[in-house]
Amino acid sequence: MSAGTGGRWIERWNAYWFPATPLLHLAICRIVAVATQLFWFPPDLAEHVNLLEKNPEFIEPQLIVRIISAIVPAGSFFTPSVITTLYWVTFVAGILALVGLLTRVSLFVFAMGTWVFVAHLFSYGDRHHTEALFCIFLLLLALAPSGARLSIDALLRRRRGEVPDADGLSEMAIWPLKVMHVLFALTYFSAGMSKLMHSGARWLNGYTLRGHTFGDALERGHPVGIWLSQQQELAVALSVFTIVLEVFFFVSLFIPRFAPLFILAALGFQIGLYVSAGYDFFQHMVLLVLLLLFLRPEWWQRRLRP
Repeated sequence: MSAGTGGRWIERWNAYWFPATPLLHLAICRIVAVATQLFWFPPDLAEHVNLLEKNPEFIEPQLIVRIISAIVPAGSFFTPSVITTLYWVTFVAGILALVGLLTRVSLFVFAMGTWVFVAHLFSYGDRHHTEALFCIFLLLLALAPSGARLSIDALLRRRRGEVPDADGLSEMAIWPLKVMHVLFALTYFSAGMSKLMHSGARWLNGYTLRGHTFGDALERGHPVGIWLSQQQELAVALSVFTIVLEVFFFVSLFIPRFAPLFILAALGFQIGLYVSAGYDFFQHMVLLVLLLLFLRPEWWQRRLRP
């Protein structure tokens, strides 16, 4: 590969990951993500303490739990008193991250504390995948200039006469959303291929979807799902839609102008899962809304102009 070719690839790489975008959008992402984690998805301290008191051993310790246990004896760290202290440290860090005081440090502490609580809960064998992407996003926000706008840090800098990024744009403002876009593509592709590899074309016959929907809707009290489980033609159409969305969501990475349509379809998909069967992928919904608003904001801004 010639030096010129290599240079063009680097330019394309930087143009994709690091275009100049508004710092205001990143600040809004910080506020929304931190606020929802603090007040909508907080760890249940009583549940964690109860698990520690009644289970002396982990069933399947997660990576973060294993790392902590390698540094500090598990019996010394994973105790009700330490977990309670960690809970309040994480909460205070979240409040500081929300208002943007010592933003990078507080966001990092908040993200890592959240990771520890998720890993601790999953170490008892009951694992889900709704929290993973949101935890990653919180950490990415800590590595980006999330406190450059709408923060106490920004206010203090202005009072000191420091006005960085006076035009309000930064090449480091959008890469966390770009990473989440990629991770969603991998998540959906994995889910779609898993369905096809385990069930093949039979997954598209409608009966599989009807069976899963009926069982979960009946258990969780969702009448829409019970009705849906009786609609064969609609179930076939939704089965095809699910596979097409999950397997081909990655196309939005390579054809950016179609990304908002894929994201909008994914958001509708997640809402439909909750309404019909009670699958509460609320963290995914929040992230998809942020992607829809700020990954390509010109898409919706153009439609609001008279």
